[in-house]
Amino acid sequence: MNFNIKALVVNDIVEKLPVQPVDYSSLNYLHGLNFADNGFMLPGDIDGILGSPIYPYLMEPGTQLVFGSQNQPVAMSTKLGYVVMGTAPVLAGSSKQFCMFQKTSLENNLSKFWELDQINDCKITLMSPEEKLCEEHFVSNVMRDEDGRYSVALPFKESPSELGDSFNMASKRFFALERKLNKKLELGKEYKAAMADLLDKGFMQKAADQSDKSGFFIPHHAVEKPDSTSTKLRVVFDGSAPSSSGKSLNDLLLCGPKLYNDLFLMLANFRLFPFALNGDIAKMFLQIKMNENDWKYQKLLWRVSSDHPPEIYILTTVIFGLRPSPYLAQRIVRQLICDDGKDFPHALQMENSLYMDDCVASFLTEEEARFFYNDVMNLFKKGGFTFTKWGSNSPKIMEGIPLEYQASTWQEGNMNSKILGMHWNGSNDCFLFKVNKALQVKCTKRSVLSCILTIFDPLGLLAPVVFWTKLLIRELCCLKMDWDSTPPTHIVKSWQLFQAQLPLLETLQLPRHIGLDVDCKFQLIGFADASQLGYACQIYGRVTFPDGNVVVNLICAKSRVAPLKVESIPRLELCGVLLLANLMKLILASFSLRYKIDSYFCFTDSTVVLCWVHGSPHLWNVFVANRVSKIQQDLDCNNIYHINGTENPADCLSRGEMPAQLVENKMYFHGPEWLLEDVTCWPFKKYCDVKMVEMPEAKKSVVMVSLEKSSFKNPLQELFIKCSSWTKLLRIVIYFLRFIGKITSCMLGDNLDVAEKFIVSLVQKESFGSELQGLKKSGSCSGAIGKLNPFLDGNILRVGGRLSNSNLEFGQQHPMLLPAYHPVTKLIVLYYHVINFHTGPYLLLSIVRQKFWIVGGRNLVRRVVQKCNICFKFAPKFINPQMADLPAARVTGLKAFGNTACDFLGPLSIVHQRKRGCRPVKAYICLFICLATKALHLEVVSDMSTAAFLNAFKRFLCRRGPVKTMLTDNGTNFLGAKNHLNEVYELLQSDGCKQAFASELMENRIEWRFNPPSSPHFGGIFEANVKSFKTHFLKVLGTQLLTYEELLTVTVQIEGILNSRPLCKLSPDPSDCRPLTPNHFLNFSDLRYVPASDVVDINLNRLTRFQLLDQMVQSFWRRWTNEYLTDLQVREKWNSRVKNLEPGLVVIIKQDNTPPLSWPMGVITEVFPGTDGTVRVASVRTSRGNLKRPVCKLAPLPSQ
Repeated sequence: MNFNIKALVVNDIVEKLPVQPVDYSSLNYLHGLNFADNGFMLPGDIDGILGSPIYPYLMEPGTQLVFGSQNQPVAMSTKLGYVVMGTAPVLAGSSKQFCMFQKTSLENNLSKFWELDQINDCKITLMSPEEKLCEEHFVSNVMRDEDGRYSVALPFKESPSELGDSFNMASKRFFALERKLNKKLELGKEYKAAMADLLDKGFMQKAADQSDKSGFFIPHHAVEKPDSTSTKLRVVFDGSAPSSSGKSLNDLLLCGPKLYNDLFLMLANFRLFPFALNGDIAKMFLQIKMNENDWKYQKLLWRVSSDHPPEIYILTTVIFGLRPSPYLAQRIVRQLICDDGKDFPHALQMENSLYMDDCVASFLTEEEARFFYNDVMNLFKKGGFTFTKWGSNSPKIMEGIPLEYQASTWQEGNMNSKILGMHWNGSNDCFLFKVNKALQVKCTKRSVLSCILTIFDPLGLLAPVVFWTKLLIRELCCLKMDWDSTPPTHIVKSWQLFQAQLPLLETLQLPRHIGLDVDCKFQLIGFADASQLGYACQIYGRVTFPDGNVVVNLICAKSRVAPLKVESIPRLELCGVLLLANLMKLILASFSLRYKIDSYFCFTDSTVVLCWVHGSPHLWNVFVANRVSKIQQDLDCNNIYHINGTENPADCLSRGEMPAQLVENKMYFHGPEWLLEDVTCWPFKKYCDVKMVEMPEAKKSVVMVSLEKSSFKNPLQELFIKCSSWTKLLRIVIYFLRFIGKITSCMLGDNLDVAEKFIVSLVQKESFGSELQGLKKSGSCSGAIGKLNPFLDGNILRVGGRLSNSNLEFGQQHPMLLPAYHPVTKLIVLYYHVINFHTGPYLLLSIVRQKFWIVGGRNLVRRVVQKCNICFKFAPKFINPQMADLPAARVTGLKAFGNTACDFLGPLSIVHQRKRGCRPVKAYICLFICLATKALHLEVVSDMSTAAFLNAFKRFLCRRGPVKTMLTDNGTNFLGAKNHLNEVYELLQSDGCKQAFASELMENRIEWRFNPPSSPHFGGIFEANVKSFKTHFLKVLGTQLLTYEELLTVTVQIEGILNSRPLCKLSPDPSDCRPLTPNHFLNFSDLRYVPASDVVDINLNRLTRFQLLDQMVQSFWRRWTNEYLTDLQVREKWNSRVKNLEPGLVVIIKQDNTPPLSWPMGVITEVFPGTDGTVRVASVRTSRGNLKRPVCKLAPLPSQ
């Protein structure tokens, strides 16, 4: 039989199969069979894999199966010969391979990072069946010898017979260890010394029968701890190493319940009292004997010299590396306290002060600490244990401890030590924080997590910084990046800044002792807060001494990152209060056992949450009700109060802080300053003082009312309103009809027609109910659709019309009727508008009428096209608000150039001198225009820099006098000049300058105003003068090159011409006065002219010569008021009022010299109404930043 096969060629298909050699000699029932592969029992390469289409043809009609026992392989006959499948025994001594899934160390560390911030409930946890079994096994097997030492047995959950051979595995591991020790001589020397110590102290002994390989051989290896004060190297035993059966010793042992104390509560209690004491049980595991019946499961291989063969040794004690060892060690301590604790009352505290082998405690007096030390030493001595490495912050306490039991750091004068992972300086009695600077490497998810995990802070003393890192980790996890990929630039920059500031944490020295002493009043103060980023809480200890002094210190803090699903701020605030309730309950339960707590206070800055927790849970929705119920169980709600957000120290904790911010944040470590005052002076509000008009999350009362309505109610009306496209609506209705059994076909085209007719029939029943009834009763109808001669086609109302004899299809002859106001009709028109490439209204209407006849469709089609954002973007309509009133500077009489506008024109090309080869350079004209009289002053400048403008401005001031107001556009040269003048005026306001110059210089300060960016129409007066200058200049000179002196001459001549222009229309009567020009205000006014008293109406023969000059000047201003100002009343354009733009609108921003399709879009963030309330300028947020633009260059999208 031949087959045509298309094969995919790859380098490797699978690993060699079988993985290990099969013990074929034990499979007697397979001997003599004709196999397809005679070497199936040996590992070999796989050359090809045949798929299921071919496999059946390889089977014979009467396939024979050859069976062995249940755990043996089966042989099956094929046309190629017998093939073997199933499990098979392996040859003894062959290597074992196991495939396991294991979390990476980083994933485990990430889990520990989140778990470290959890709050353990103080309820008693129930033991599982396995834990109960382990406890019962301990009770029935624990024994004590005449020296007081305890012995235990290994708690097996499965029979030890499940263990296979472990000698070969242990041998390979031992030889690998030996090679490592021979390469690292110093490590080998220390390791041999550690093994010799085990032998010398009787923890290990040589096996009597060196040939006995039964039981379990445990591999061992070295673990180095360079920062340890005593044991730099520890021998660790690997109880998880698998035997030949695939099971290890740990697989067969019970783990036992967790008996160690909560790390968080131990550190919190360690801060309670002034005198600290810590110690360590020396070789805790090794002090507990193992039952002799279980010694065979603790064998190992060892030799001092490679010249001799490895020897078998037996471990006679509880060892580090077996699953039940931590439980057994802690359970023995509890048993010791139970057996002999009554004779040592001060040592009973040990049960809550021991974390594995570390003892941590604090005391009110030094005498209590000494009693505790003596009782602990004597109690544990009776059990065969020795306490060492004692340390304290009190030299008097240490005087009573022998040197051999003191910590080595204390003997050396170094008071720095580690207390349960935290750095503590005994001399200053402060917690310190160390930063691993070696981890400041390239920013990746791996390096970020590695660095963050070095911050060990179970109490939350650095919680704002840790919360910042939580936000960073969440952002990295949401990006779904690989461990070694580089995150986006903004994350890299934030991380680099964080790394640079991280060493600042080493400058922090936070007091261990929270201040509590004898005869003090002790209060707990809690704060909770939340933001969109997360929620948090913290608790302070407030200690009032007998003399009235108050000390406040942070005890602990916790934070949580907000869920990815956006929640309201009140809900997050409620979660923060719940977190505070859990933490406060835990601290109250722990501290009240050791000291009287007079009272406690809980503060939140949310009035909504305050009302929630004081109300009955049944009043609120499920989310709020569940949390309020838990809060009311944990705390007395009368102790929850409201404060202002600015007084809440948890605010920084709910948002996160960089290290530099935290170091300077005294409020976080010591609370708000009012905590130092009497309680009656605290700025909080009780629930009775808070008034809420409407409560969110309140359950709504539902009243059932029966109504009869004659008109048809569309069951899919809400769906019609919410759907955004016609095709989406059709597909949803198809699913609906398929669910109720109206559609059985799988053809999409047929289903779309059925759904379309179903939707149209519902719309027609809703909109043409009376017409349909009329047609059913009398066969005719009247009204708006009567002219269309409608008829019923099944359930569909169609146009009868006059085209029944045409060659058009039935649907075009008789289109379906639809109303113009219905949302479905709008979806249909929009659909045809989009698929026909956004065609215009007339063509669109004709296309729609090929299938649907919309009553009043012309107006609907026009509205749809007008509101299409894409069509609008092609030809946007901009807003032209009503022209504003003239500013006061334009209509107020003031000396010429008192209020001045300024602009530049150019560049103009000039030469320095008229010589051949002289290259032209650029020059510019600076225009100064009087806003009141339109007088013009021109200055020639060499460039557009701030320095050039300042020089021109100085020349202008010297020739035209002081200026009150300057109006310019947003040119960089003007901005620079304004900034420079601001610096000058700050100098003038100094005391030294006031003494040196007259006060007049201070009174004449220029007010500098800027037009909005890209708003030339805001400066029409100077734009018009620019145009006038260019007209004169270009008509006369054209493209001629002038020297600087020639350009200056021409410029001054043009200035004179422009200042001679009449301000008003010329009168045809020759007897009228000459027209008023800007020159009238320039040539009869001294630079320091001070307005005189009004002399306009005084007779000439009564005036002095000086008064006569004043009257001439004042007459010019009288004419300016009567003739010129009245001409400014009329608005030439932009006469009608338009609706003001509002924040939140999406707009298209017009950009000059750019095609409309390239104009950017933005969202209005702020508007700036004028004095008349009309908005003419707005601030817009775009993808490239915020812009300030006039509204005439903004086009709101029509769909809003």
